[in-house]
Amino acid sequence: MEQQHLDHFSPKKKWYVYLIDFIMLFVAVTLGFLAENLRDQQTDKNREISYLKNVHEDLLVDINRFEFVMSANNWRLLMLDSLHMEINKVSPDLPSLYYYIRNLAVRTTFESSHLGLDQIKASGGFRLIQNAKIIAGIQDYERRLNSAMKLEEIRERTLEQARFKMAVVFDAGTLYQMTKNQSMFKGEKTVRYKRPAHAAPFVVGDRETFNELINFVNLGLNTNIHLNDSFNELKSIAKALDAEIMEEYGSQFVD
Repeated sequence: MEQQHLDHFSPKKKWYVYLIDFIMLFVAVTLGFLAENLRDQQTDKNREISYLKNVHEDLLVDINRFEFVMSANNWRLLMLDSLHMEINKVSPDLPSLYYYIRNLAVRTTFESSHLGLDQIKASGGFRLIQNAKIIAGIQDYERRLNSAMKLEEIRERTLEQARFKMAVVFDAGTLYQMTKNQSMFKGEKTVRYKRPAHAAPFVVGDRETFNELINFVNLGLNTNIHLNDSFNELKSIAKALDAEIMEEYGSQFVD
């Protein structure tokens, strides 16, 4: 008996049908890829704007802080002049010596607001910033800021030696009264330690020890001059960098 083979398959498709199917699939995959790429680009752009908005706000805080710290540094340099005028008198006023020396051992430090910079570094955000001037400005600002912070560390170590020497020279009772009556800072010209009404003689009154104490104060305050030069440069860099950021991104910042 003849065995018949039945064809259970549908007729073969024409070649152009396969071509159309391939093209449709290719278009769908390509459009999906492009849509995903556009979403990624928009996400990166939003992050770029957000980071630079934070850098902008940080720079405004830093610029004001530069002014505050430089004013405080200059004020202490003037107080240092007053101390030396007092020392050079035939009969220096003891309460004034306590007053000047104790206040000159205090310093006003610069603390940068760097939320935006920290975000950029932590997330590798430099790759998101398209403006080469902004990248260069940020890097220059951070490098010079680090140098200024090293100067502040040097000043702190020197004034720390002055405070140690002060503990040898100053009468404990007089220093205690000054500490007890100290004021909290409300501005760069606020005097923390008031002039004592009465001051006991220095415990160690020899000229050599006193001269060493004053030299530590001199060296510490001399750093203020170099710090102010650095802060002036940093303020100029910060203003230029902020202007560049605002020119390109300012209209996109949303409160």
